[in-house]
Amino acid sequence: MRLAICDDNDIERELLHTLLQKYFSETSVRCEFTLYDRGNSLYYDVTEGINYDIIFLDLFMGDSFGMSIAQKLRDFSYKGKIIFCTVSGDYALESYNVFASGYILKPYSSDDIRRTLDRFLPEYQCDSYQIKQKSRIVYIPLNEIMFVESDNTKCILHRTENREYVIYKKLTQIEEELNDPRFLRCHQSYLVNMNYVREADDVFHLQSGDEVLIRQKSKKDIQKQFLEYKEKQSISPNNNKPGVWCDNK
Repeated sequence: MRLAICDDNDIERELLHTLLQKYFSETSVRCEFTLYDRGNSLYYDVTEGINYDIIFLDLFMGDSFGMSIAQKLRDFSYKGKIIFCTVSGDYALESYNVFASGYILKPYSSDDIRRTLDRFLPEYQCDSYQIKQKSRIVYIPLNEIMFVESDNTKCILHRTENREYVIYKKLTQIEEELNDPRFLRCHQSYLVNMNYVREADDVFHLQSGDEVLIRQKSKKDIQKQFLEYKEKQSISPNNNKPGVWCDNK
């Protein structure tokens, strides 16, 4: 996914870049950012074949008026999303004439950015699990989920880089929602991503050093399912492996 940020103010441009990087770090979408300090430079790049999925466009720049740049982009048949960034809400209605997807007021806030992007981010999501954390939605790439454990009335999702998320659902419900062959229900209280299993004996030893319990009554069957899965992976490797992103370009 490619994004452009166009703002002639260096500080505000970098701030928006930082906030967007933070936002997309919670998604399954890999992004490339290109930063512009002039609207005309952005326009010329698009006319020369550089395409962006989303353009964040400042309204008031030294070399141009953002609304005019947006109109030129639409006249050139640019089909991507345009989100205006400005200190004034005076042009909010006019932004509909160029089919703007959002209108973010400065100074920037993470909440405003999240509310704007959450409306249409699902169309870019690939291979992810959606959970609600307080007032926000987090999209977790399936290949970053190591295991899920049940803990009384809640479950804890363990993600790479020691990140954890509390989910108030039953483990069976999470298993049904994930609905992916890489996840094995190996215990009443555990669901494991087999791509992260380093070794299996009485428990699953993960690459992270964590241990996931195996239901002892079904140990042979569970180990068999694990070996069959790993054998299929060795024959037909795919993007289920840890660390592989699903690119939405």
